[in-house]
Amino acid sequence: MDCSVPDELVNELFGEVVEGLPCFCLERWQSLHETSAKVLLSDSGVHPLTVGELSEYGVDLSKISGLEVGYGWTKGSPSIRGRISELYGGAVGAEGVVVTNGSAEANLTSLLSAVKPGDTVLVDMPNYMQIPGLLRWVGARSIPLWRKPPSWRFPLEDALDLMRKYRPKALFVNDPNNPTGTAMSEAELSELARESENVGTLLVFDEVYWGSELHADRPSILEVAGVEHALSVSGLSKVYGLPGLRIGWVAGDKRVVNRVWGVKDYTSIAPSVLSAYIASIILESGNVKRLRERARSMVRTNLEVLKGVLALGGVIDPYWPEAGAYLLARIPWSNDTLAVSYKLFKEYSILINPGECFELPGYVRIGTGQNPATYGKSVHALINALKRMVETH
Repeated sequence: MDCSVPDELVNELFGEVVEGLPCFCLERWQSLHETSAKVLLSDSGVHPLTVGELSEYGVDLSKISGLEVGYGWTKGSPSIRGRISELYGGAVGAEGVVVTNGSAEANLTSLLSAVKPGDTVLVDMPNYMQIPGLLRWVGARSIPLWRKPPSWRFPLEDALDLMRKYRPKALFVNDPNNPTGTAMSEAELSELARESENVGTLLVFDEVYWGSELHADRPSILEVAGVEHALSVSGLSKVYGLPGLRIGWVAGDKRVVNRVWGVKDYTSIAPSVLSAYIASIILESGNVKRLRERARSMVRTNLEVLKGVLALGGVIDPYWPEAGAYLLARIPWSNDTLAVSYKLFKEYSILINPGECFELPGYVRIGTGQNPATYGKSVHALINALKRMVETH
């Protein structure tokens, strides 16, 4: 199988942006290829809503014409921060929320607010990889906590032991986890919360997939640990099908959140007033429930389709998820999954994500949140292409 990856692409994925800051492999891989692939199975969120569909959730589009396109509230309007506060069941007030341009900015600003050079931190792995890259740039001492197959569960006992040993400044967790699709139980969250209180470690949770759990609702880390010991990062891109709004947030203790706000003064200053207006309505409790169920329904439907396709003769070993809109799978016939993914794109115009972008060679991440009307055709194309590649391997 001739599927060599050009050196130029390898450097663009795994080199450095500036000294000490690694290239963000996952984002660059997608940015380079997603606009031209005919079969797009790289997304980790659910199929986005159209502007017209927003009216079904109470958004009066006619009112947008009367909005002044100014800066608005740099921390986020009282309305949207109040709605976000309600998501956490009273665990945090509106004053403990800052609205950001997507959860990516929320991750950036929360990390820069919580960690300084030389700090010891624990990091959930595999991960979305934004946090590990930024920690390297900042100069923190990062200790990985690897989720391992076949369960891919968060290594709770290892985390507790390392917290007692090192008393780290922070523990960064991506849960529900991208790319493994696993999620910590409330009991696990409670154990982590108790130890964080004992040793003084701040729990920083990327919860952008919170609400996508397929089998049962689950509380946020803020509801379990309280704002004194935790920060929650989330947004509307993945579960709510609104990535184009670029609305994210950080929620937690007011003092920490105000530091996040101060860092944000150096980045984007303010969220879009148009996006904030729409988000403040979308985040009404009834809409939150509807959109979470929309996401779960799409993923459940697509997973059943994928199971049916693989039953015909699979060429991947899937790890069926309990949350998220993606599936992690092992490629049993090749450990060079960057080359496999590159060949899929170049020869078949199919885009999935190589495990190398998660420091997991031998694995791929496949989206499960795409439009159910076309998902079956997409996964058939993927599996048929993989079968042809196996034959020539």
